[in-house]
Amino acid sequence: MLPGVRPRRAWIYILSVAALLVPAGGIAYLGAVSYRDERGAIAAQDERQRQAAARIGDRIRHEIEAALDAVERGTASGSAPAAPLARYWFWIDADGRLRAPMPVPGSVDLGGSLDRTAPCAQGTPLEDCVRELATRQTRVTRLQAAQRAEACRGDACTASWTEAKRQYASLVQYDDTGHIAQLGLARTLQRLKDPKAPAALAELEKRFADRTFEGVPVQLVVAMLRAEQAGPDALLDVADHVLAGKYALDPIVRLGVLARIRGRLAGALTEAQARRRAELDERVVQIRTEARAAAGLEAEVPELARTAGTAWRGRGATYVPARTLIYRRRADGGVIGISVDAPMLEAAAGSDPLDAVARNARAMVMPSGAPVAPELRRIAQVPLGEALPPLQVAIVNPIADPDPRDEVIRERSKKHVIYTSALAVALGAGLLLMIRGAARARELAQLKSDFVSTVSHELKTPLTSIRMFAEMLEQGVAQGDAAKMARYHGVIVQESQRLGLLIANLLDYAQIEKGTRRYTPSRQDLAGLARHAVTTFETLRDPDGTRNSIEVEVSPEAMRADVEVDRDVVVQAVLNLLANAAKYGGADKPIEVSVGADATGGWIRVTDHGPGIPPSEQARIFKEFYRSPEAYRSGVEGTGLGLALVKRHIEALGGTVEVASEVGRGATFTIRLPRIQEQA
Repeated sequence: MLPGVRPRRAWIYILSVAALLVPAGGIAYLGAVSYRDERGAIAAQDERQRQAAARIGDRIRHEIEAALDAVERGTASGSAPAAPLARYWFWIDADGRLRAPMPVPGSVDLGGSLDRTAPCAQGTPLEDCVRELATRQTRVTRLQAAQRAEACRGDACTASWTEAKRQYASLVQYDDTGHIAQLGLARTLQRLKDPKAPAALAELEKRFADRTFEGVPVQLVVAMLRAEQAGPDALLDVADHVLAGKYALDPIVRLGVLARIRGRLAGALTEAQARRRAELDERVVQIRTEARAAAGLEAEVPELARTAGTAWRGRGATYVPARTLIYRRRADGGVIGISVDAPMLEAAAGSDPLDAVARNARAMVMPSGAPVAPELRRIAQVPLGEALPPLQVAIVNPIADPDPRDEVIRERSKKHVIYTSALAVALGAGLLLMIRGAARARELAQLKSDFVSTVSHELKTPLTSIRMFAEMLEQGVAQGDAAKMARYHGVIVQESQRLGLLIANLLDYAQIEKGTRRYTPSRQDLAGLARHAVTTFETLRDPDGTRNSIEVEVSPEAMRADVEVDRDVVVQAVLNLLANAAKYGGADKPIEVSVGADATGGWIRVTDHGPGIPPSEQARIFKEFYRSPEAYRSGVEGTGLGLALVKRHIEALGGTVEVASEVGRGATFTIRLPRIQEQA
C-alpha cells in the first residue's frame, strides 16, 4: 500500500456514502413530513383568519357598548344622544311606555354614505368589476379626508375648507362618489362664501335628482341648504313642505329632517316665526307616534321589556327584518336600545392591518347561515356572540382573487421545490463524487501497480550494477589494472549514491504524508546553493553516459541574496530538476541554470531544450506518482515522485515552484524563495 493511500481511500468512501445518504435521507424526510406540514400550515392560516374575524367581532361589540352608553347618558340628561352606530335609538320607561324612538343626529346630517359593494353595471367583465371594487376604497378614503377637512369649525378653518373643496371637486366625476362629493362641494362653497355655491347646488339637483342621502331625496337636501342660507322663514317653508308630504320620506327620516330644521330655529325669531315653530313642534309629536309605528317598536315593546337584562342583547326587528334591535335594562327599570343594520356594524368595525388576511379582504355582517354572494369567497366566519345570535361576522374577498389557502400551499410548495432541488443537486453531486471516488480508487490502484513496477525497476537497476561490478572485482577481472579497478569502484559508488537518492525520496515522501518531516533552516547563499547542486549533479552522472552541458548564470543581485532554507532540501530539489532536464531534454542538449533575485526574493531556474509539456499536463506533473503518457512512451525511467517532492519541500520552506513550457520548445522550472531582508 502506498504511503497515505489507505487513509485517503477511506475518506473517499466515507464522503461518498455520506454524499448519498444525507440527501437521500433529506428527500425522504421532506416526503414524510410535507403532507403533515402542509396541513399544519393550512390550519395555521385558518386560525389566523378566524382570529381576524374574532377581532372584528370584538370591535363591533365594543362599539355597541359605547353606543348604548351614549344613549343612556342622553336619556339621563334629557339631550339627544350621539350614537353614530345606530339608525335610531329608543327608550322604554319603567312603566313600559315607549318614550322615544329618536333618529340619531348623524343619520340625517346630509353627509351621505357610499355603498362600497354595489355591483358593477350589467355586462361589465368580471376582471373590470373586481378592479373597480378595489379602487372604490381609495375614493372612500379621499371622501372621508374631505369630510374631515370640512368638519373644521372656527375662524381659522379657511385652509381646511379650501382643501375639502379641492378633494370634493376631484370626486364629483365618479358615479359612486359624485352625489356625496357634489353635496360636500356645495356646503364648502357656502362656508367659504364663494359665489359659485348656488351653481354647485343647481348642479347637484340637475345631475343627481334620483339620488337620496340616508333616505333624504336630493331635492329636499338642496331645499334645506338653500333655506339655511335664506333664513327662518325659508326653513319653516321647507318644514311645511315636509309635513304636507311633498317628499316621499320614511317616518323616521321625516322625524330626523324636522328635528334638523327645528334645531336651526333656535335663535331669535319674530312673533309669526315663533308661532309657526310652535305649530311645527305639535306636528312633530304626531310624527313621532307615526315613527314608532313605522319602526315596529309599538309591537316590540312588551317583548323588549320582558327580555331585557343588565347585559345587552340583540334580536331581529319583527317588521324590518334587515334591522337588529340591541337593548339593555337601565338601573331604574327602563330599557334603552338602538336599531342597527349590517352596513352600520361593518362600518363600526373599522379596519386594522391584522385584518388583511387575504388580498382585498373585507368584513361582512350577515345573518347566521346566510350564503355570501356568488362573486365573493367566504374566508372565515365567527358568530357575534350569544348576545347577537342572529348575526355573524364573515371575512370575504372577491372570488377572482387568490384563495389565501392556495397562497399558503403555493408558498410551501415553492419552498419544498427549492429544498428538494437542492437535495437532488446534492444527491447528484454525491453520485458524481462516488463515481469520481471509484475512478480515483481505480487510478490509485493503477498508480500502485505502476509505482511498484517502477520502484522495483529503479531499485533493481543500481543493485544489479553494484552486484555485477562487485563480483567482477571479487573475481579479479581487472587483473591488477588500476584504471579498471578505479572505474569499477566509481560505478559502485555512483550507483550506491543513486540508490540512496531513490530511497531518500521514498522516505521523504512517507515522512511528508505522515506529517513527521522536519526542516532545519539556516542562512544560505542562493548562488552557492545552485552551484553546489550543479557540482553534485556532475559528480553523480554516469561518466560513460551521455553528458549534457550545464551553463550556470548568476546575476549580480543574486550574488548578494541570502535565503533562510534547509540546505539539503533545496539542493535535493535542484538535483531533481536537473535530473529531469537531463532525462527529458535529450542527448547532448544543454541545460541552462540561472540564478536571480529582486528586493523580495530569489529564484533558481532550470531550463531544458526537450519536447516541452502540454498545458493540460502542466498542473498534473506535480501530483504524486503521476507520469505523463509521453514519459511512458519514451521509456524514460522515473517514479513520479521527483516533482511532487520538489513542490512539497519548497512550499514548506515558504517558496513556490512554477513551470513554463511550450510544446517543442523545452520547459523551464523556477524555484522561488523569500529573501532575508537586511536590517537598515
